[in-house]
Amino acid sequence: MKYPILSGDASFQILILSSVLIIAVLFIAASGAFYLKTRKKYILENIKLRDQVRRIGDDRNILLNNLTREVKSGMVSVLGMNELIMRESHDDGIRDHAAHIKTSGEDIIALMQGTLDYAKLERGLIDVFRDDMDLASLLIDVISVSGPSLRNKGLILDLFLDKDTPGTIKGDYEKLRRSFLNLFSFISKNSTKGYVKFSSFHKETEDGDCLITFRIICESLTSSSSGLENVLLNGLSDNKLLFSKKETGLLEFFIAGNVVKAIGGDFKVFETVDEEVAFDLSLKTEIVDATGIGDIKKVVRKRSFGSEPETGRFYSPASRILYADKDLGNISVIKALLEPSGIVIDFASDCEEALTLIRINEYDVIFADAELKDDAGIKLVGHIRSGEPNILDVRKPCIAIFDESVRLSEEEMGRGGYTDMVSKPVNPAVIESMLIRYLPSDKVDIADESYFCPGIRSEHDIRKYSEGYDDLYKAAVGIYKRAKKYR
Repeated sequence: MKYPILSGDASFQILILSSVLIIAVLFIAASGAFYLKTRKKYILENIKLRDQVRRIGDDRNILLNNLTREVKSGMVSVLGMNELIMRESHDDGIRDHAAHIKTSGEDIIALMQGTLDYAKLERGLIDVFRDDMDLASLLIDVISVSGPSLRNKGLILDLFLDKDTPGTIKGDYEKLRRSFLNLFSFISKNSTKGYVKFSSFHKETEDGDCLITFRIICESLTSSSSGLENVLLNGLSDNKLLFSKKETGLLEFFIAGNVVKAIGGDFKVFETVDEEVAFDLSLKTEIVDATGIGDIKKVVRKRSFGSEPETGRFYSPASRILYADKDLGNISVIKALLEPSGIVIDFASDCEEALTLIRINEYDVIFADAELKDDAGIKLVGHIRSGEPNILDVRKPCIAIFDESVRLSEEEMGRGGYTDMVSKPVNPAVIESMLIRYLPSDKVDIADESYFCPGIRSEHDIRKYSEGYDDLYKAAVGIYKRAKKYR
């Protein structure tokens, strides 16, 4: 069948339809090109905006880090001078005031560190280390620091720590320690009375590791477990509760829980059958030494929750040490605290100055900033271990002073030639402890009761030497008790 020739009207209609289709195709193509151009511009602007926001965030974090470090360094100086007051004063009232200053100062330092941890959590920059960790030392430290704050709030800390808990494990000592301190600080601020139970239990896992759980139970916590769970579940940007004026210490709680998770642990909050609020902090870890932590309660009781100095007074007038650090903010405190020991201390603020001193003096211990380098980028300890001419002893103990942001792992510490390490800002009491450990034993004399009262070890000895003079006996007993307390 032949198709009829289209009439003129039909041909015109087809022409119009074709024109419309061509225009539509051109419009779609132009729209697509415009969309792609607009999208590209939007992506570029978005990238530029994100970079700008990131730079602003980086600048803010740098500012926060610098301010926090300055505050921490200042507070370490304050606590160092306060330590001198506690050691030199025999007045119970003054020592009591100084103890409150110590507790408040340590709270401020913990808060400053919390600010740094918050900034790192916000940016996802938490570095995790798996070093050999002395669990007994950590627990004693945490309890000794947190005990006074809890006691000042009228809270009783009951310890039920399993003495068979493995004593040496793999973990991040500093972050686990701060998590405990933040959690106990939160508890002390949000509990009104009663007890705080601190217990531990452990079990071996199928793969040969150990699951250690620390449980903290609070009798009178004002925050509910459900509210605290919400704080942990919400992200940083959505967590308005953290900045609420009605709640105190929530930031410390949030940081404690999230830092535990960051180091591979688990953190839970729940209510017990007695309507107490409980926290479970669990770590799956490798056992380095299965020897138990022992009776922590006995050690803590002896220390009376940190009321006595952590390290004994010592004497070492034949020793000489070098403290090489580009940040010498604590010089006056370190000098004042170590002055009674008789140690000769030299200070250096750069690598060249330190090397000059090392080449002309023989040092028993060197404290060296882990970032202290010469113009060629060689670190100070690298020069010492290299056996350069004029360096008297390449095997001398070298203690790394590191910033938390550039902390060394144990492997890096070994490769760098360091003997041990301490974090900034350096606590003078930590330096004392290091010196007692690393100074030659024949140059160190540890003070004990006999230093304060030669030949006197008990009140019975005083009675024997007082030869019946009652007034002399009473005066001597008073001196002896003050000397023991002073120690």
